[in-house]
Amino acid sequence: MAKKLRIGFIGAGGISIGHFKRLQATGKAEVVALNEPNKKSLERIYTHCPDSKELPVYKDYKVMLSRETLDGVVVQSPHTVHYEQISTCLSKGIHVLSEKPMTCTIQHAKALIQQAAKAKRVLMISYQRHFDPQFRYMREQIAKGALGEIQFVQAIQSQEWLRLTKGTWRQKLALSGGGQLNDSGSHLIDIVMWVTGMKVTEVFAKQENFGGEVDINATLSMKFQNGALGSMSIIGNAPGWYEDHSIVGSKGAFYLRQGLGLIHLDAHGKPVKVKLPKYAKNPDANFIDAIQGRDVPQTPPECGLRTIEVTEAAWTSAATGKPVRVPK
Repeated sequence: MAKKLRIGFIGAGGISIGHFKRLQATGKAEVVALNEPNKKSLERIYTHCPDSKELPVYKDYKVMLSRETLDGVVVQSPHTVHYEQISTCLSKGIHVLSEKPMTCTIQHAKALIQQAAKAKRVLMISYQRHFDPQFRYMREQIAKGALGEIQFVQAIQSQEWLRLTKGTWRQKLALSGGGQLNDSGSHLIDIVMWVTGMKVTEVFAKQENFGGEVDINATLSMKFQNGALGSMSIIGNAPGWYEDHSIVGSKGAFYLRQGLGLIHLDAHGKPVKVKLPKYAKNPDANFIDAIQGRDVPQTPPECGLRTIEVTEAAWTSAATGKPVRVPK
C-alpha cells in the first residue's frame, strides 16, 4: 500500500474542518500536525474531526515545519500572513494549498509564482467553484464558442459578512488586507475570469465601509480584454446569502440563479438542454493528485495573481474616484 502524504495545517479555524474531512476522504493523505494558537479553534476541530485530537499542536508554524516531516501544508490563516507562510513552506520544499486570497499584493503573488516554479512544487488556491459542474459547463461551452463573442458579464454575491465577522481579524485591515472584496469577493473575481477565459483590463469601483477599517459593500464596473463590459457587486451587510451570475454572448447566454440552477439560452432565446460534466474532485483532492502527478492543478497560482490585480485596481479606483487600468 502506497504511503500516505503527510499534511500540516497552518491555522485550524472553522474552514479547516472541511479541509480535514476532504483530505481524509482521499485515502491518499493524512493530516499529521496542526499550527493553531487559539484554544476555541482547536476545540471546534476536535469536536467535528475526532481524529484530530491526537495530533501534535504548535503555536508557531515555523516550529511545526522544523519538527515535522511534511509533504504539503494547507494555509488557513489571516490573509496578510499568507505570503510569508507560503514562501517559507516552498523554501523548505513543501507543496502548498492556500485559502483565498493567495496574497494581498500583486508583488507578492508574482514572487510566489516564481518561487513555486523554481522549487518545482505545487502551489494552489482553494477556489472551490472551479470544481462545480455548473461553472465547468459554462467554461467548456464558452471555450468551444457556444456563446459566440462574450459581450457582458454580471456577478453578484451578498451575505451577512458585516454582522458575522464583527470583532474578528477579517475586519482588521492589518490582518485581512481588505474587506469583503478581498474575502468572499475573491471567489467572484476569480470565477468570472476563469469561466470566460477573459482578463479584466479596467475597473471603476465604489465601496462602503460603514465606518470600519475595511470595505463591506463594493460595486465594480469592468471592461474585459475583448471589449466586453461587466458588473460585479459584493454586498457584506445583506440579511442572508445570495449569489447569481449572467454571461451574455453573441450566440446565447447563461443565467445561473440561486435556487433555479443554470439556464442556457441560444441566440434566439430558446432553452438549450444543459448536460453537466462529471467532475467529483475538490481543491483538496486535486491538491493531493497534483502532488502525486495524477492531475494538474485546477486552481493554479496565476488565478491568485489575476484576482489580486483586479482587487488592487478596485481599491485604487474607490479611493481616487477614477477608472483604473489593470496591469497587463
